[in-house]
Order: sequence, then C-alpha cells, then structure tokens
Amino acid sequence: MNILIYLSILIILILFLFLISKLLGNLGLIVTTIMTSIIALITSFKYITLTTININASVVLSITMYTSLYLLLENTTKKEAKKIVVLNFLINIFTAFFLFLMSYHTQALIDSISINMKNVFIENYRILITYPASTFISSLLLINFYQKIKKLYDLPFITTVTTYLVIGLVNNLIFYLGSYYNIFALKTIIELSLSTYMIGLIITVIYSLIFPKISKMKVIK
Repeated sequence: MNILIYLSILIILILFLFLISKLLGNLGLIVTTIMTSIIALITSFKYITLTTININASVVLSITMYTSLYLLLENTTKKEAKKIVVLNFLINIFTAFFLFLMSYHTQALIDSISINMKNVFIENYRILITYPASTFISSLLLINFYQKIKKLYDLPFITTVTTYLVIGLVNNLIFYLGSYYNIFALKTIIELSLSTYMIGLIITVIYSLIFPKISKMKVIK
C-alpha cells in the first residue's frame, strides 16, 4: 500500500513540475525548489516502510527539489543559482525556527484533535538544524558538480544521476549522522541512510528520463 501511495505522490510531483515549468518558467522552478524544500523539512521527521526497507518520507520531495535546481542551471547562471540556494537556506532556517517556537504552545484543554508539536519538533530538534545544513551544502555541491560533469558529458541522464551519486551521499551522511548519532546504533543510521539514498537514486533516474522534455518546454505567455 505504501508503494502505491508513494508512486502516486511521485506522479503528482512530476505533473506539477511539468505544469509549473510550462506556465511560469524559471519563477515556477524557484517556487518548486522552495516549496518542496519546506515540505521536505517537515516530512523529514517521518519514516515509511517500502516492502521491507525503511526510508525517510522526505526523499521524493528532496529529489524534486534537486531536479528543479538542475532545470534552473539549464536556464540561469551559476551565480543566480547560488542566490536561489541561499534564499532557500534562509527560508528553511526561518521555517525550522518557527516550528520550534510554535512547539512551545500549550494545547488547550478543550482541544482534542490538535497535534502535539512538542513531541514532534522539540524532541527531535536536531533535525531542525541538520536538515537546513545538509540541504544547503548538498545544493551548493550540486551546482558545482552538475556543471563540471556537463562539460564532460552533456547528457541529462549522465549529469543528473552522476551528480546525485555524490550530493545524495553527502546529504544523507550529514543529515543522518547529525540527527541520530548517539540516539540510534551506528548500524541503524547507516541502514536508514543507504536505503533512503538508493530510493533517491531510483527517483533520480525516473526524473532523468523525463528531464529533456521538461527542460525544452516553453513558457506560455
């Protein structure tokens, strides 16, 4: 059941990326980058099981964010792409700080359906720090690696997949070690990191296959 739900989410995100690229061009890609990054921050607190492996629920959103950055690099300069990454980092910091502060609100006695945010965000406050940091570092690496690989092999499939092999590994190591070191056993941390990394690779391959069609789409005026 989880696989069907996850596939449905992936299809929705692909269609959304198609449409927003066609309608708004680079602005739509910037919106997608920031929006998926914020939602990925929130969903990074949750894990799901696909068949027999546990993965972080945010991985499909993170890969969508990276794909938006790939597409922006096709249409903008390296300098402009870095500005977007910095903006995304600042928004993630603000979101993390806001979630942390909101978690201190005391639930009303008559409120029986609200979420206990304290148990989610304060008890796992390290994620609020490691997610913005890991996303920021991996996004900067993405910009540098993508352009270097593109100079050698100007094929979308090779450039995107090869870039993910590096930045995905860096992102997962920073996130999982920073979030769960001394909380989970090192073996558990490695297993979670590798399983999420491999699912991220599969999603990257799927995006890479449709990458040329998205990048060639023109904005409707």
